[in-house]
Amino acid sequence: MGIQTYRKYIYYLKSTGICIVMMGGCWVLYQLRQITQILQSTVPTNVLNLEHAHAQYIYVDDPRFKDILNKTESLQSSVPKQHVAFSDAIMKWWKAVNHNMTYKLLHMAQHGNESERLRALYTLNSTKHLKDWHYQHIAQMLDARTAVSIARLPNVDLRFFLKPPYSHTKHKLHDVIERIHQLLLELSRLCEHTHPCLIQFLNKKFKDTYSDSMILDHDLTSLGLVVAPDVVWDQELLQNCVQALCHHSCLEEYSKDIADVGGLPVLMIIKKFFQNNINICILLAKIISNISLHSEYLEQFFQAGWIGTLVEWSQNSDIRLSAPASRALANLDMDENKDVKYPRRIYLLHPLNKIRGKIKMDVVFLHGLLGGVFVTWRQRDIDTSTLGVVDSYTIPDGIETVASLMDDQSPEFLKDLAYDFRKHEWDKIGQDFEIILDDCPQNSNAKSSGPFFHKGNDICTKKYEYDKQHRTQCWPKDWLPKDIPSLRVIGINYDTNLSMWTPSCPIDGIQTTMNERSAEYVKKLLTAGIGKRPMIWVCHSMGGLLVKQMLINEWKNGDKNNICKNTRGIVFYSTPHRGSRVAALKQTVQMLVWPSVEVQELREESPHLLELHQEFLDMLKQFPMEVVSFSETKSTLITALKVPFQFVTSNSADPGIGEFYEIAQDHLSICKPASRYSFLYQKLLSMIKHHVTPHEENKFSSIMELVSLSKRLF
Repeated sequence: MGIQTYRKYIYYLKSTGICIVMMGGCWVLYQLRQITQILQSTVPTNVLNLEHAHAQYIYVDDPRFKDILNKTESLQSSVPKQHVAFSDAIMKWWKAVNHNMTYKLLHMAQHGNESERLRALYTLNSTKHLKDWHYQHIAQMLDARTAVSIARLPNVDLRFFLKPPYSHTKHKLHDVIERIHQLLLELSRLCEHTHPCLIQFLNKKFKDTYSDSMILDHDLTSLGLVVAPDVVWDQELLQNCVQALCHHSCLEEYSKDIADVGGLPVLMIIKKFFQNNINICILLAKIISNISLHSEYLEQFFQAGWIGTLVEWSQNSDIRLSAPASRALANLDMDENKDVKYPRRIYLLHPLNKIRGKIKMDVVFLHGLLGGVFVTWRQRDIDTSTLGVVDSYTIPDGIETVASLMDDQSPEFLKDLAYDFRKHEWDKIGQDFEIILDDCPQNSNAKSSGPFFHKGNDICTKKYEYDKQHRTQCWPKDWLPKDIPSLRVIGINYDTNLSMWTPSCPIDGIQTTMNERSAEYVKKLLTAGIGKRPMIWVCHSMGGLLVKQMLINEWKNGDKNNICKNTRGIVFYSTPHRGSRVAALKQTVQMLVWPSVEVQELREESPHLLELHQEFLDMLKQFPMEVVSFSETKSTLITALKVPFQFVTSNSADPGIGEFYEIAQDHLSICKPASRYSFLYQKLLSMIKHHVTPHEENKFSSIMELVSLSKRLF
């Protein structure tokens, strides 16, 4: 009984509370309405809508303006109304859809997973109908990571990237030199003055820098000594400063200091100052590529405007500029190259951009003594002394008689008629013939297998003519990707000297022996991802000895990096396996010339080279590799007196294993094919195809078998 009474009281209380709340709410709403009406009657609320544009009128109640107003109305009525065509409306709608899709693609490229990002980037790069302001808007929305990913797309539009900050600001020469001077001082301080070349440069060019460490600084004139003249602050001094900065950035830890002290904006100012100086731009590209090993500074690269500049440089026709710029972008691409970096002297020649296919093989090129990536692997220059007219269009017999009856015909008619006769005979023969390759070998061993010919059809002839007209500065970079796109081509650069008299930097390393160099470059190649897939070595002269030394060292260490296991073949271009005559100097001459370590190691019948070659043959027993060797047969004209000298004899160039060919070229041109149909190139190409395509052929044949089986069943 008591519980029911308690529940009644609770019900009454709830009902009363609800009524009170509802009545109070109604009263509050009524009061708000009253306050609003009072405010509207006292304050005009339309003054708060100042941002809305309203039509304003002037009422003219004067009969003198009546005619004028009527004329205005008639003029307005005479203006034809524009009707929007259906096609224009569809095009406007399609562009709007494209623009909206562009921003969605950008969002996906920034926040999607790896596959989504790649697809969005390719689609974004191929989007059309974008105006300049669309590109500017997208550039402002880009982050550093996405900007680098877009920068590595093939044929990317430069409008995707903002101009560097303060791009229109003009700097005075004195101010630029002062800024790079302060930068060099700070770099010397950070390395604790351990770089003697930098200290010497600052002392020589800016005498007041280390005056406290110089003795008799102010008393030179009293002692009768001449004081060095003041250095003029001109463009030459600025160029010298850039060279000093490039030299300082060669070591990885020193290049990091440049970014730490804010050197990237200073380099951009110098780039603006030397916009049209290709040599300074090459130095700047090398500095940037050295700093790019430290991807943690990606945001600083982006803020300083270097991403767009690197894209512009990577599209330059001069490979000396495009190669380091492309290497810098590859190092900064955190999406594609997570565990792969290209250190100094390691050049990525292909692919320079993102590719959708999979890389199946690495091809590594090493030059020889006094060579370089962009010197050794050039296309051979045309020998104009041997050029002449061969098999010219001759006029067949009897045409002169016909032409004498046609007085109104010009001599051009006879040439055209002769050409038509020749073409008719050519068509009757057909295209079932072959042409001997350029640089066909004069002699070869029993293991040689060609190819020695190429097809003579119209397609090959057109390619041959195209290669003659479009010469390449680096045939591994331009030819191999066209024939086998699934390759990664890498070039190695290293400095060599003929004499110890040549000055060298103490911090640049003393890796002059083959054993020291091989250890250095194995480390760099591992950083570039070598050893993870099949590979082929291509080497000229001393480069072949370095390759043998690297493989032997890895073999002795148990091949922990799988370099020997994954090596499929080696191509030697005039490699002196038993030494070279270039090091055959008498003791008296050696005292004067003071030959370098590289030259001393190339002595004929050197015990070290003979031992190296024997170990190489022993290594091949455990890790079989295809070996192809070329030997020069012509002497090389050296010095200004054109003295003939054969650097490598056939006996020294023959390793005694694999295929061996003697080519009628000298030491410098043995590695420079005349065209893509040169035997020197086609033999290398056939080796690479042999090791790349077997899996594809087996897979293709199995698919064809399934297709034929399905046809039989159904």
